[in-house]
Amino acid sequence: MKYDIVVIGSGISGMRAAIEAKELGANVALITKASPTANNSFMAKGGINAAMGNMKDKDSIFEHAHETYKSSLGVGNKEAINIFCEQAPAAVRDLSQYGVAFDKLKNGKISQRSFGGSKFKRTVHAADETGAAIMKTLYGVIKEYGIDILKNYMAINLVTKDNIISGVTLLDEVNKKVLVCEAKSLILASGGFASLYKNHTSNVRDATGDGIAMGLRAGLEAMNLEFVQFHPTGLDGSNFLISEAARGEGGRLVDENGESFVDELNTRDFVTRAIYKELAKDRKVYLDLTHLPEELINTKLIGIKKRVKTLKKLDVTKDFIPISPVAHYTMGGIKTDTIGRTSIDGLFIVGEAGDNGVNGANRLGGNSLSQGAVFGKIAAYEAIKFANRKGKFNGVDYYEIMKDIHYIEELKEESKRVNANQIRNQIGEILFNYLGIIRDEDGIKKAFEELIVIEEQIKNTNNGTTSTLKAMIELKNSILVAKTIAMSALLREESRGAHFRKDYPEQDHKFKTDTLVTMKDIQV
Repeated sequence: MKYDIVVIGSGISGMRAAIEAKELGANVALITKASPTANNSFMAKGGINAAMGNMKDKDSIFEHAHETYKSSLGVGNKEAINIFCEQAPAAVRDLSQYGVAFDKLKNGKISQRSFGGSKFKRTVHAADETGAAIMKTLYGVIKEYGIDILKNYMAINLVTKDNIISGVTLLDEVNKKVLVCEAKSLILASGGFASLYKNHTSNVRDATGDGIAMGLRAGLEAMNLEFVQFHPTGLDGSNFLISEAARGEGGRLVDENGESFVDELNTRDFVTRAIYKELAKDRKVYLDLTHLPEELINTKLIGIKKRVKTLKKLDVTKDFIPISPVAHYTMGGIKTDTIGRTSIDGLFIVGEAGDNGVNGANRLGGNSLSQGAVFGKIAAYEAIKFANRKGKFNGVDYYEIMKDIHYIEELKEESKRVNANQIRNQIGEILFNYLGIIRDEDGIKKAFEELIVIEEQIKNTNNGTTSTLKAMIELKNSILVAKTIAMSALLREESRGAHFRKDYPEQDHKFKTDTLVTMKDIQV
């Protein structure tokens, strides 16, 4: 298979990149290991940030950039932030023109709501199902344009020659064979790794940091993987996320006595730690919507109302909603420049798989979807430019391909005796217990040691169960990424944003920089 542009990942970054590349005349393939809409972008609820200036508070691009940098706690890249905030309104208008039915004001302009970390009503929304509305629309455009969708293909490794991208090796999940997909340029938009916090996450199961693992194996640097954002309001006992939209519309966070204990619209790291401290004292924490008008709930929060009713048999107009924080978004990824270029020519990484510094230590609520739309479009434009300059395919060293074929053959044998799901559960508990909301050196080191033990056990275990090849690739990627998170957290001897260490509870100016980790750094 050969394409001008190959996009790996079907979230908003990937779909927006594929659409833009097609509109610019490229032959494009979109590769996804599952259904094209089985991703975190589809699951996003509350909205998409852009300084449209449609509300009475008269938000501006300057204010959006200022609040985004403030939220980054000093490790954000100002250039990337400025590009993002300047382009976000156009990104929303593009989505609207493609057909996304955002909620409107009486004057016909797009409606915006409050979100955490901002004093402005900046968040564009489609009730409380914004991600689904966007992704369904973009998927329709993908099909209308005739873009090739290669689903049920698991990316294994990047293929390079002379430090130039050549393509990617893929596992055909149906036929269990290794294929090569060649590309003049490749855009990696495979998402983050918060699903590694299994049983403590809002993410879809597939968010296993595959692109980060691929980047590490290709010799690239992982940046700031210690910054894992926990969303304050997961529905207790489930992976359902109660969107920040609920608090943006006036919902209150209360303790078991019905008393407020935190500013609901502070940044997510601050609110999450406040909730964590309450739970650590064996106190229940709730989201209270009972004081909101029922008409508002039935129009703007209807998805939350239905889901809570289904999962908990609670009526949000009358009952408090039990909540607990869940791993939600990963700020770190493979290091790129401000517009997604990597040190491998022709390889671009966008969305949670990469890190261009736009989030720093803590993402501002509502920024993720607009970041995906902005930088997905930019990456497509840059990928086209590179492909046109290159003019031809880079060629493939089939000795390198044989390594992946042998790797898959080894995994086939391991898959006959390894319960990947059971080990994923173990990794989830290790990460939540030692690399969760609050960390310390002893716990971080213990996490690293236990991950090494799991690696060794996989080589010798035989628990009488089998796993799919896809699950085995994800498992190997999960361990690699988890070890990189641990090393990153160990190196940052301070507390900043989503990374809080009780042995170093203050910010330290000398760590007002990026944490960089390579494969060599985590080899034992």
